[in-house]
Amino acid sequence: MTEELKIKAERYERIRNIFFLSDQVLLFLFLFLLLYGGKASLALRCWRWTAELCRSNFWLSTLLFVFLFEAAYVILTLPYEYLKDYRVELKFDLTNQTFSGWMADFFKSSLLSVLLLMAAFLFCYASMRYVGEYWFLLASAGWIVLQIVLGMIFPVLILPLFYKSEELKEHPCKEELLKLIDKAGLKITGLYRLDMSEKTKKANAMLCGLGATRRVMLSDGLLEYLPEEIVAIMAHEIGHYKKRHIWKLAALHTVLIFLGLFILSRVLSWYCGFCGLELSEAGTLPVFIAVFSLWQLVIMPLTNGFSRRCENEADLFALENADNLAFASALKRLAAENLAVMEVNRFIEIFLYSHPATGKRVALAENYKARS
Repeated sequence: MTEELKIKAERYERIRNIFFLSDQVLLFLFLFLLLYGGKASLALRCWRWTAELCRSNFWLSTLLFVFLFEAAYVILTLPYEYLKDYRVELKFDLTNQTFSGWMADFFKSSLLSVLLLMAAFLFCYASMRYVGEYWFLLASAGWIVLQIVLGMIFPVLILPLFYKSEELKEHPCKEELLKLIDKAGLKITGLYRLDMSEKTKKANAMLCGLGATRRVMLSDGLLEYLPEEIVAIMAHEIGHYKKRHIWKLAALHTVLIFLGLFILSRVLSWYCGFCGLELSEAGTLPVFIAVFSLWQLVIMPLTNGFSRRCENEADLFALENADNLAFASALKRLAAENLAVMEVNRFIEIFLYSHPATGKRVALAENYKARS
């Protein structure tokens, strides 16, 4: 990475970190404005209006209130999202999208997010209605089921909404990739080319799906790398499968989600008593989101730390099954194209990074044979 590119990557990194902080500030400011005033808060006044409009029908009033809440946040933060996700990427020459293309994707992702959240919150409030104070047990089980379902449908229903893909028929590294996959005992439906270059200049690879939908996705940008570099990157992804990282991460998140929902159940019980609400009334939604968002921030160092450990194990698997120098050169190339910094402040790495800093990964790869 040249000195000019290094400076550019550091600027991009600082801006993304600032946006992460501003994401939290905007969300909690929005929630504060809704909750300000206690029993006479805007949130509770809107909830009573919604319940009256729906004639106190639990299902309709809950769905409508969640929809209005999410839609209001999406609309209010649209200019901010445009600045963060489009203008910044355009400024740093990382996007190939037009404004209309970005708006189309924003609308699709927002609609999908709102629909999923409506279903998730309806399930939680229905659990409160029919199970009572132990609703968090059912909600935790529902979260597990949701992750499994999303994992299965992601490559066949969700990803195609944003990117075109087709089975990879011919490529210099295809045979080598299939050998590596077969050696790992990984069952997939096929190798797929993901057309990401229409929208971004960033390259990527992923092993996605569960069971009958599991497949290997390689971005068209990544397919332009040297064959040995592609094999090394894919070996890393297969390493996650061999080390059972998906299930380990799922187990960790399940425990943490359970603890978060338990804490949330205590806070909601207090809030309902304070405001004179039934536990299953969706007027508590801003409190629900505030507590759960705080919990996500609290556990972030733990989840990111565990993720970095998994990424390191996957790197070692790649180095054991592919060329170490090819892996190092692929990491450098990815860093240059994605504007990833090589060295990161330790505090930022602990809290915000799900992967080890690229410089550490490159050093591990370049020195691997010398240490083995």
